[in-house]
Amino acid sequence: MAELRSSNPAFTRTGFGQGRPPAPPEGSWQPGGWPPAPPPGQPGYPPPAPVRERLTYDDVIMHTLGVFAVMLVLAGLGWYIAPDSPGLAIGAFVAALALSFVISMRERISPPLVVVFAGLEGLAVGIVSRYYETAFSGIVLQALLGTALVFVVMLVAYRSRRLRATPRMARIVMGTLLAVVLLGFVDLGIRIFTGSHLPVINDPSPLGILFSIVVLAVASLQFILDFDYIERAVASGAPREEAWRAAFGLLVGFVWVYLELLRLLSKLRQ
Repeated sequence: MAELRSSNPAFTRTGFGQGRPPAPPEGSWQPGGWPPAPPPGQPGYPPPAPVRERLTYDDVIMHTLGVFAVMLVLAGLGWYIAPDSPGLAIGAFVAALALSFVISMRERISPPLVVVFAGLEGLAVGIVSRYYETAFSGIVLQALLGTALVFVVMLVAYRSRRLRATPRMARIVMGTLLAVVLLGFVDLGIRIFTGSHLPVINDPSPLGILFSIVVLAVASLQFILDFDYIERAVASGAPREEAWRAAFGLLVGFVWVYLELLRLLSKLRQ
């Protein structure tokens, strides 16, 4: 999560009270008394600082809805072209993964990159959803409802202070996400070169089901980290553009939980 820096000058030591000459010592006399500060811009005074809009919860909601709208539109396209484009999902996921690292490492959030990421994720999710739905009728609706339920449960747990974000939780979530991505690439390589697969990821065995449950539980904690970031960003007066970062994090959490639910439900149906 990005380091938050308040735009409120009252929270910084440097720059506080600058731009106005010091008041005279108590008891000293000046003709006409202590004059009021002249308007900013006059000699000796800095120009007025531009007013930067601060982040609000409404900003986060609206930006998140916009990003999800982009994802849903491209998901519809992916659903439509899925039968004729089996390799497109892999390419979209790889491109989205690379773009997610670029977005995460940039100090300033880039709205165009977030929108492109949402489109790539939507395209890949639409194609994958179509394949799961063809194999297991009704599974997509179940996964969508399950993802919404997980989100609500995590929100209630966070608001009730039953779950709080910690550095250890962040390390666990990030480490699990990277491990799942790495295992996914290993499984893809095995499928391409040998025609087999990694049993723990795909097989409906007790170990495979347990693996999916553990990964789903960790993926759900991504929402706790997102809620914590949003709360701290709003409280610290972060700039409005941070709504894009919040939307990006929520999108990653939703897609991760949704895909893990698809995998788990498919194992349970076999």
